[in-house]
Amino acid sequence: MLPVCVNIGLILLSADYRIVGMNNYAQGVLGSAVDEMGKDVFNYHPKKSHKKIEAILKKAEVLEQDSPVAMIIDVLNKVLMINVSKIKMINSETPMYAMTFIDVTNETEAEFNPESGMMELRRLPVCEKNSFLFIDVDDILYVQSDGNYCRLYTKNRAYYIHSTLKEILKRYGSNSLFRVHKSYIVNLKNIHRIQYNSANHYTIIFKGNIPPIPVARRRLSDLKKALLLQRKPVTKAN
Repeated sequence: MLPVCVNIGLILLSADYRIVGMNNYAQGVLGSAVDEMGKDVFNYHPKKSHKKIEAILKKAEVLEQDSPVAMIIDVLNKVLMINVSKIKMINSETPMYAMTFIDVTNETEAEFNPESGMMELRRLPVCEKNSFLFIDVDDILYVQSDGNYCRLYTKNRAYYIHSTLKEILKRYGSNSLFRVHKSYIVNLKNIHRIQYNSANHYTIIFKGNIPPIPVARRRLSDLKKALLLQRKPVTKAN
């Protein structure tokens, strides 16, 4: 969990997404970029992040003022958890937006991967009761796609995260995460066995009272190879 006292960056955006103000901490993170104050927010982020920034801004447009939208992004080799809230202005029908952020580079144990050009995380940030928790990759059993979100399952509970399965595989630097189905990623380290049932389907079985996860037939061969690379024996049961 994040410590009680953290530095919070604050950036004020106009209705057309131009940066019109920021606090001292935000200026320190952006560095020389603040010299060009007044440009739209996309100028301060790498091109690969533009779609995510646009999505979070568009979503904030249709939410109430007290309903912030959170997302993880890369900026200047830092990992930031950002929130965007719509601000209703006094005596004006034109809204503004407040973008706040915290630097979670250390908490996520992030490292820059020159091949992908992304900061890869070893711990996944999730929002829980108005605070952030950081889940070790090894503690994950599986991740299930759920619309624009994913549901992350550990042995004890589940969490929602604002991400797609594709983004998770790119973002989190672990060869133990493997996509077995269009809707599921599993942690290879936590697989107990692969089961073949009477309906001619393969499923992944975990220890404990965990529901089985379907395996797409086209992914079965690659799954077995990936398990061997993890030095985990593959067992099948009827």
